[in-house]
Amino acid sequence: MNPFLLWLDRFSDFVSLPAAWGIFVAGAVIYLISEWRIRFLALLVQYLFIGVLFARIFDTRPEMALMKIIVGWLISGALLLSAQIRWHTVRAPGRLVSWATNLPFRVLVLLTATAIAWFASQRFSLPYVSAELGLACLLLVVLALLFFGTEEEDPTIIGVGVLNLLSALEIFYTAQDPGFLVSGLLVVVSLLVGLATSYLTVAEVPS
Repeated sequence: MNPFLLWLDRFSDFVSLPAAWGIFVAGAVIYLISEWRIRFLALLVQYLFIGVLFARIFDTRPEMALMKIIVGWLISGALLLSAQIRWHTVRAPGRLVSWATNLPFRVLVLLTATAIAWFASQRFSLPYVSAELGLACLLLVVLALLFFGTEEEDPTIIGVGVLNLLSALEIFYTAQDPGFLVSGLLVVVSLLVGLATSYLTVAEVPS
């Protein structure tokens, strides 16, 4: 094996567990903080960690992990642009940190869901995937469910939930069958979801 690929495989194996929890922490920031600038940065970090996990799946094709990061950042950029347009239209007050509504309840739900996902990953391992990848899938599903359950009027948070669900599906499926056709199809679906979310965010701005 190429020395660079061998080093990349060892590195991705070492950071897989921290990357899984990094994905969750970035999602928790999106869930607890409603400031769109911070959410944008957290989504960038989340896709970076997802790319790290893809580097472990495609251990001989690191360009696939790089493509996943680039596509995720393109989606994040589209969501940032639409959120900025919406923010200037509704003239929301600009603050460095704007906590989400019902913050104590969200923190409690987040901690409970995290504990359930952790114990589920320890008790019922997902088939054909490593423990770290299985944990990442469960945490992404938990985050998606939390995003779906929010009462925010901004459709961006729902779109991020769909993207998290698609990322969990990508990790679970490609870990079993790292084929390029299905991976490319899921990337296209993610792009379409990102564009649709960006459009709905702007379209639902009150005139």
